[in-house]
Amino acid sequence: MSDPAPALVSVDWGTSAFRARLAAIDGRALDAVEAPTGAVGLASGEHEAFLEAQVGGWTRRHPGLPIVLSGMVGSRQGWVEAPYVACPAGAAEVAAALAAVATARLGRVFLVPGVSARDRRGAPDVMRGEETQILGALGGGRDGLFVLPGTHSKWARVEAGRIIAFTTFMTGEVFAALKDHTVLGRLMTPPAGGADDDGFARGVAAAARLERPGDLLHAVFMTRTLGLVDELPAQALANYLSGLLIGAEILAGAGGAREAVVVGSPALAARYRSAGAALGVALAPAPENCATLGQIALMERQRAL
Repeated sequence: MSDPAPALVSVDWGTSAFRARLAAIDGRALDAVEAPTGAVGLASGEHEAFLEAQVGGWTRRHPGLPIVLSGMVGSRQGWVEAPYVACPAGAAEVAAALAAVATARLGRVFLVPGVSARDRRGAPDVMRGEETQILGALGGGRDGLFVLPGTHSKWARVEAGRIIAFTTFMTGEVFAALKDHTVLGRLMTPPAGGADDDGFARGVAAAARLERPGDLLHAVFMTRTLGLVDELPAQALANYLSGLLIGAEILAGAGGAREAVVVGSPALAARYRSAGAALGVALAPAPENCATLGQIALMERQRAL
């Protein structure tokens, strides 16, 4: 059986990495390229040439393919800013706000806007890139709660195919900062043979015992004291801290819900699913190609405008 025809060039271009897929209409990757070059690391005027160097071969073989970019490439620090769309936002609202950029050799490329929201206290929140993954995870019209773990994890509520609210948790960035730039990291050593599941489970259990807002700060310091008194080995301390922060995030993000869909890399999604199971929150995995599926949905909407 021959390969299906390519339908678009799908680009996920975040802060620190570039990922492109030559994709079929069902989201299947027919070819792929990745580079450790973030959208915010290039100077003004460099994005078009970099993009052409990565995907120009595909567009020359398949002229006229739409090129869709999501992530920080559409931020103020990226290539061209695609302004935020306010919640509630679904495929129709996001597609209507796509930013079209004319290029010399690639034709028009489309940048996906981010989405903004305000919480019940009126505080602003934003996402950029995750909205496309959420739209891709909605296959079959699935509504509900979605978690996108990462440097800045998102918990988003979807109703009738539209993102109505979301909350950001700086879990990944806080973990890296505490591990690499505070006293907590001085006792840590890498686990032999991979992740230390016992340390992670103990951190999740500590999160489950948090009662007051300030308790997390005390539990974070226990990363050090558990090592000092030899209750946890050095190779388990980083995983204790990871479990604690992920557990605290899940309890706050779920807000009493008992199920959600997790959208992310298999390894990170598995970590969240493990913590969720211990806390009574069932996290079902989404397809791995949600960004591409979301971009396909946006282009279908865009053509109908």
